[in-house]
Amino acid sequence: MQSQPWLKLAPLLAIVLLTLLATAVFCFSALATTPECWRAPAEPRVLEMKGSSSSGPIQRFLHHNDHDGAGQLQLYSADSPLVLASLHHWPLSDSTGAAAAFYARPEPLDSDYDGLIDHLITTDIIGRIWLTQVNATGFGPTRLLADLAQPDWRFIASAGVMEVSLPSLLRPDGLAGRHHKLLLIARNITTGEDALFTLRLPTYVPLADPIEFDALFDRTVLTEIEREEGLSSEQWRNIVNSAGWWARLSGQVTQPPKVVAGVIYSAVAGSDFNAEVCADQSAEHDIVAMQLHSGGLVYSQRRFRLLNGEGQLKLLQQPDGTAALVLDNTDEQQLVLSDLQMISSACQDCTEQLKLDEFPRWLKLATYRHETGAH
Repeated sequence: MQSQPWLKLAPLLAIVLLTLLATAVFCFSALATTPECWRAPAEPRVLEMKGSSSSGPIQRFLHHNDHDGAGQLQLYSADSPLVLASLHHWPLSDSTGAAAAFYARPEPLDSDYDGLIDHLITTDIIGRIWLTQVNATGFGPTRLLADLAQPDWRFIASAGVMEVSLPSLLRPDGLAGRHHKLLLIARNITTGEDALFTLRLPTYVPLADPIEFDALFDRTVLTEIEREEGLSSEQWRNIVNSAGWWARLSGQVTQPPKVVAGVIYSAVAGSDFNAEVCADQSAEHDIVAMQLHSGGLVYSQRRFRLLNGEGQLKLLQQPDGTAALVLDNTDEQQLVLSDLQMISSACQDCTEQLKLDEFPRWLKLATYRHETGAH
């Protein structure tokens, strides 16, 4: 007896249904272990995008939210409540499907350096990262850049995209002198501890396969040799030429890290938190300083003790032109670090004093532009 055509497709349909069910269960289990305080308010972002030659740039609003428990993006015009475009179907490692919720806000990217947004970097709570083309009328092709999914980590916040340019003496062969780095905060579901992740975004050559967690250098613990002598040239090039690095912070980040002159400064609460309760700025804090490119030392130590983390990290120009880092709140300024250092182009571990009056473009977060390039 001849079998019905649909019976031949039954195994394939079963595989598809099981895949969709597994994705839904994974996303649900990730959210089930995630306290609400881990999620920052999902505020819309304003994007300046290319318009017609006569109209100039066009402003759009980007919203990120959940649709039936899965992450989605929506694009709005500045003068209408109607959705211009939605994106809720995502390429995965082996198929397409739903993203988990977006706790980290999507980051706009100006890939051709013309001052206008043409791509978006989107990270779901599981740790999958996508690159999406975008224009004033909607979303373009999307590809999966990385799948950093690990059982114990949830990616809850973005610390921004940094524009980076390395001088030729510090640049491994084949690495584009000008590129971008994505900074993310992940939280451990068991301890509530945060980790800082940096990911080098691809430039001209598409990635053959998505970046996985094991491709990132673990920079949590520095060896005694590195503390005393710094990184060797080989170690430096291996780290800088890799997909990125990550480091546990032994606490919770209570405000967005600040990146200045090649140094990442993070205000980290070392007390009054766990996997269910988020720390606040009144807890005891450290300032953690790490080199943007390698996660290495900038000062003689990484951590500097604070009584609390109340306020916002800001730069302050001192009378002699040097820079200080302060926590600025409504009542007072708490000095965090004076005599700030910047990354020097002389060697991979070299630093020099940061003087704001000599660098009028100091507001550019990645580093400074001067005669030897920005890095």
